[in-house]
Amino acid sequence: MAVITKFSNKQVLVIEDQAGMRTQLQMSLSNFDFKKLHVVSSIKDAIRLVRSTHYDIILCDYNLGDRTNGQQFLEHLRTRDMISRNVLFIMITGESQYEKVVVASECAPDDYLLKPFTTEQFHTRLEALMERQEHFAVIDKASDAKDWSKALAECDRILADKDKYFLYASKIKGVMLLKLERGQEAAEHYHHLLAMRPLPWARLGLARALVLLGKQNEAKMLLREILEESPQYMAAYDFLGNLLLLEGSKKEALDVLQQAREISPGTMNRIRNISTLAVEIGRHDIAEEVMEDALRKHKYSPVREAADYAVLSKALIEQERPERALQVLDEARDSFKDKSSSAILAAGECLAHYKTGNLELAEAALAKAIAANGGGLSPQVAASVAEACLVLGREGEANELLKQMVQNNPEDARVHDRVKTVLAAAGKSAAEADAMVNSSMQEVVQVNNEGVRKAEAGQLNEAVSLLCEAADRLPNNMQIVSNAALALALDLARNGYDAQKASNCMRYRQAIIRKSPGYPKLAQINDMLKKIKKPDAGARQA
Repeated sequence: MAVITKFSNKQVLVIEDQAGMRTQLQMSLSNFDFKKLHVVSSIKDAIRLVRSTHYDIILCDYNLGDRTNGQQFLEHLRTRDMISRNVLFIMITGESQYEKVVVASECAPDDYLLKPFTTEQFHTRLEALMERQEHFAVIDKASDAKDWSKALAECDRILADKDKYFLYASKIKGVMLLKLERGQEAAEHYHHLLAMRPLPWARLGLARALVLLGKQNEAKMLLREILEESPQYMAAYDFLGNLLLLEGSKKEALDVLQQAREISPGTMNRIRNISTLAVEIGRHDIAEEVMEDALRKHKYSPVREAADYAVLSKALIEQERPERALQVLDEARDSFKDKSSSAILAAGECLAHYKTGNLELAEAALAKAIAANGGGLSPQVAASVAEACLVLGREGEANELLKQMVQNNPEDARVHDRVKTVLAAAGKSAAEADAMVNSSMQEVVQVNNEGVRKAEAGQLNEAVSLLCEAADRLPNNMQIVSNAALALALDLARNGYDAQKASNCMRYRQAIIRKSPGYPKLAQINDMLKKIKKPDAGARQA
């Protein structure tokens, strides 16, 4: 009978492009009794496996042959929630300067190993990491479920022990307080940590807490202090750039992000932010340079997106190079065939053909974009399709798309700004753009208020119908979605169980948990669900 060890059931993924190193890692892991090993040579193969398998440990080489490095791969996995918090990600590198990359990155691996390393060193690191993995398993599971309150309570339990994981638990606690938008508690927590030692991540956390407290100017001052003392701390550049962007200081935000890029080319997210921002303020030369360089480096990498090619094509069109823009879009079309990608690429194609004077091809491309759009796509895609509509004089369709963007993202200032940018490009005045955004907001507020009024008056069928239609049209509007769930729960409690209504209620509830697990109305929905009397199995069969 086979002996089961603590390593036997661990799923391990190794990404290493050099055959000799792959063999060495596979032998080392096998000697430690790891049984469930997958070893691949490219990020493309790794992503395919990550989508189908839950791994406990990922070992990844920093320098990979397809030009996308391990750090960018890690960012791709974490920003898309492709791996859980409990997955150990270990970087393997021959770069002696890698420590600077780790310290400066917000998406840091759990550990890294410098080549060459001995089997004993490898084993010692793994043992320590797996011990920590087990120690924080409850927190990680709660975080994956977006149950920030449970994760926070578990952090406090660990912190009470004042063991060797004190700082690690303190870092997680700060993140949980920020997730729960408990700004004052987060600020006090970070002040307490900083009184013990000058931790860069604690200073950045304090800046985030200050923003929650409405103290943006103090946050910006603190971020500039961090960058003056630690110019390699890339996460501070990104957060400062975002703050400047939200307050409308686009040129200053671009300057900050460009400073970051000069120090480190950085992640694709930073490249996208720089390129998109450069297009918005008319620095199409910067957008072209930055995005073209990134796409050349990542030509065969899965971290690319169709929107990257769309941004580059837009920069080229604005520089009177529509033929080159069409070439860029053709290159992308071979790699991206999903609905969202097809819509944004077709919208770009429409603009390029319009610029060349070929209105027939522009109309055909717009038809493809509208057909592919189909609703429910990202604000970036919707904005691109709306822009194409406006160029060809289809103002009604453009306005519907822009209105839905606003209503589906009522509190996202960046989305509202994007809507205004599209309208400004079409020749609309600032007053007209503001009026469009405000009227869109008011319309959805009226729908919400009417639904709530009907529910309070006992007109539950009408309330459910009105709010559910709005929730299905605006799945990111948490006020609408939460009121739809609450109206359904109230109907089920008062008028008896209905399987379809119960299913819809739980679907909306899950959408709230995924997007905003601390949303205030969630507790009210949960309380109402407890009052619902479900039919017993015998009654259902009868």
